[in-house]
Amino acid sequence: MIRKNSETATRACTAHAAVVSVSTMRPYRVRQQAPLFRSRGLRAAAFAGGLLAAALLAWPLLAQAGLSSWAKEVLHLGIYRERVATLQATLSEDHGTWGLAFSPHGRYLAASSPQTAFVQLWDWRRGRVVRRFRRSGSDIESTTPLAYSPHGRLLASCQSDADTIIQVWNTHTGAVVGNIPNSGGGCAAIAFSPRGHSLIWIRELTYVASPKVRQIFVTSTRTWTQRWALATGLFQSNALTVSAHGHWAALWGVQSGWSKPRGSVKKVYSVIPQIVLVNLTTHRIERTVSMPQGTNMPGAVAWNPRARVVAVGVQGALHVSLDNVIRLYNAHTGALVGGESGPTKTWVTALRYTPHGRYLIEAGIHHEVEIWDGSHHRLLQKIPHQAWSLAVSPHGHYLAVGEGGQIQVWRFR
Repeated sequence: MIRKNSETATRACTAHAAVVSVSTMRPYRVRQQAPLFRSRGLRAAAFAGGLLAAALLAWPLLAQAGLSSWAKEVLHLGIYRERVATLQATLSEDHGTWGLAFSPHGRYLAASSPQTAFVQLWDWRRGRVVRRFRRSGSDIESTTPLAYSPHGRLLASCQSDADTIIQVWNTHTGAVVGNIPNSGGGCAAIAFSPRGHSLIWIRELTYVASPKVRQIFVTSTRTWTQRWALATGLFQSNALTVSAHGHWAALWGVQSGWSKPRGSVKKVYSVIPQIVLVNLTTHRIERTVSMPQGTNMPGAVAWNPRARVVAVGVQGALHVSLDNVIRLYNAHTGALVGGESGPTKTWVTALRYTPHGRYLIEAGIHHEVEIWDGSHHRLLQKIPHQAWSLAVSPHGHYLAVGEGGQIQVWRFR
């Protein structure tokens, strides 16, 4: 009995000593060098960063070789894969479309062409023309901007070279309710005031500038008589946009005339693109913004409804990726707040903001339609069509794109 107890105690002491020795031992670890990137995601990010750095370093060489537009497409991969608009309808138009305007609720779409005497009113969802308005004048082969009144009862057509430069119809009956005759210059652009009480239009660019020639006109839509007109000196415009509340109008054109540069004894004839901001309440020019030297002729203009920003587009860039063919200016300070470069001979044919300022739509760069966010920070989608005219429905749901042989209607998300 005593022997068994002693053996049991010996075994317990041996087991305890083994446990203590094991617990106090420090395992030997082989020190290995930590990997530079512990995951495949980090390695992929480092590779992409290297490619981006190489592209940025090679950008000047690409610009000299005329490949900057290609490089721009590569760098934009993955940025505009987000689709913000889907195609809803395609309308056949044999004569081309230079003017588009949606009805207030977006059900109807008015379209005009410089090669036909009619303005067609489409029920675009059904794909059929519901009414034709005949334009009068000696020369119908001219640009024909269109404007729908806010209440939807009036449709106005603006002609650059005709006996009657502005014609207004009742959209329900098709009857002509207003005519503005040609009094020494055609109509370049037209817009209704937000409440529809006035029709705002500008005289066509004639290159014969005179300080006494009136450039912007405001006509009553009740009596079709002129409310007031404003002379802009030697400035002549060919594009017009009105702010959302109707207090301001931005004119996009050129200031031309003879001037003597500093250090020169001879006068030279200069043409300087400018933005002229007109206060429609006080009937005065409040601000003038001159473009930098080398800017080509004005093409299109749009006012952001939710910001004090005016976007302008030019007709042809003189350099590759150096000229901003799209420029964004603060309307109150005149400061440049954004822009976009484009290839040689870019022609920005149209600019439109959606009513709430969510998107900016551009036509002409790379012969495509681009949809940007309202701040012009991200390119969201491209539509591969050379568009001559754009229209956005007043509620902001639809976009109409007019090109040579068809009209496409897209729906925003």
